[in-house]
Amino acid sequence: MKIKLAYKEFGFVILLLISFACSSDDNDTSEDDEVTTDELIAESYFNATSLVSYEKVDCTMENGSSGECYKLVFTSNPVENGPYCPETINDVGGLGIYDGTTNPGFQVMKADLFNAMEADGYDIIDDNGNIYTDDFASGPVNQDFSYCLEAAPNNNLLLTFLIPTNPVFASSNNTISTVELIGVSVDGVPINGDPPSVANPGNEVAGNIPSLDPCGGHHDPAGYYHWHFVAETMNQVLEANDITDVSCTLVNQVEDTKLIGFAKDGFPIYAYAIEPSDLDECGGRTAITTDFSEGVYHYVASNTDAPNVPKCLKGVAANSNFSFQ
Repeated sequence: MKIKLAYKEFGFVILLLISFACSSDDNDTSEDDEVTTDELIAESYFNATSLVSYEKVDCTMENGSSGECYKLVFTSNPVENGPYCPETINDVGGLGIYDGTTNPGFQVMKADLFNAMEADGYDIIDDNGNIYTDDFASGPVNQDFSYCLEAAPNNNLLLTFLIPTNPVFASSNNTISTVELIGVSVDGVPINGDPPSVANPGNEVAGNIPSLDPCGGHHDPAGYYHWHFVAETMNQVLEANDITDVSCTLVNQVEDTKLIGFAKDGFPIYAYAIEPSDLDECGGRTAITTDFSEGVYHYVASNTDAPNVPKCLKGVAANSNFSFQ
């Protein structure tokens, strides 16, 4: 069962949520343990220049229940971005996550990365030292080569998100899969899980490496920009991973704490200058924030992990929670 206690300290109402689980696994909850919260999202949290519309609609949740959601519509590509793929082996571009045999890991788009791909059998450098690049808009590519992926933008898209008005903790965690939607930034940029694998033969872009800009985002093949990182702590992540060739200059780095968006389950996502030590397995915690003076469960971007987005979500999302046209 759950006991909810409230008391006042220094003028704030602090809500404490004390959970007693019958299971010995602290990560599991039962259906009886589902907890709802008050509405958390306000229109004022979002960038008015990219927010097209904000309304409440009926929606069906992923657990089959009926509920109410915020329907948020944004224009595509509201933030500055780039650079991505370097033109030649001698240039420096953005970032990539390589999962091949030679020199794998999170790294800069430069000679070390592309030479490692060549060593693993991926033909990504032509005879003149140029990097094969695919923008998904210039026509078919030669399947004998591998490509640095740098999708062209489409600024005419509208992105629609359905976010529950009253977040509900689920009976189990939703572990985020590759490219799965995590949520939406306050600018209206989708936040996704890990970028696609290069080495996995079951992946549609096997042999090709998605390029990320130094703030951790790129364009989908459809043309809308999205994050695979929380950009506001990106420079801390780069430092933690010994990356010095590039830095995130297009997004202000957090100096204290900042609300950067909302997960698709309705709970806020924050960036902290100093990462808290009490985060749960999804990277979340319940605490007072500047935006929620009575305390709120929220996810916290990692300052060291690459990617640094939540690894799982605790709440119930809506069906068909993201679309574009």
